Amino acid sequence: MTAIKRQIVVVCFGTPAISGDSLGPAVGSMLRADRTFPAFVYGTLDRPVTGRNMNEWIDFVREAHSGALLLAVDACLGDAGNLGRISVRSDGVCPAAVGGRKKRFGDVGIIAVVGDKNGDALSELMQANTLYVTKLAHKVAELIKTAICGIADAPAVF
Repeated sequence: MTAIKRQIVVVCFGTPAISGDSLGPAVGSMLRADRTFPAFVYGTLDRPVTGRNMNEWIDFVREAHSGALLLAVDACLGDAGNLGRISVRSDGVCPAAVGGRKKRFGDVGIIAVVGDKNGDALSELMQANTLYVTKLAHKVAELIKTAICGIADAPAVF
């Protein structure tokens, strides 16, 4: 197995103030709580990366971690039949898509479907079942840990 020779940075988007949008910060907090996790993590329940502050965070991450592999995590809405589906994208995520912004961030994106895209997006995110979103966040965090720790050959630098 060939190790990646780049630093890995995980940026988790969302706000704990809205149940469906709390997936990202929950994932960030879970990764941060694991002291053996060998990557930088931004966006947690106590310091979320939200639509209001994300431009500053994105600028900071790009400057502080130039050349790093950027892994972005976000919740999304999708077809009702895809509720709970976790997808990995090779082109990052659109962290403020619900607000109409379509600018992508990240080299790799992980999105998890937390609600139905038919209807008002904000209402769907607000009505998402908190327990379900938390369980989905656990799955996403475990997938990230397995993927990153599975390729790690040295702490913090890959």
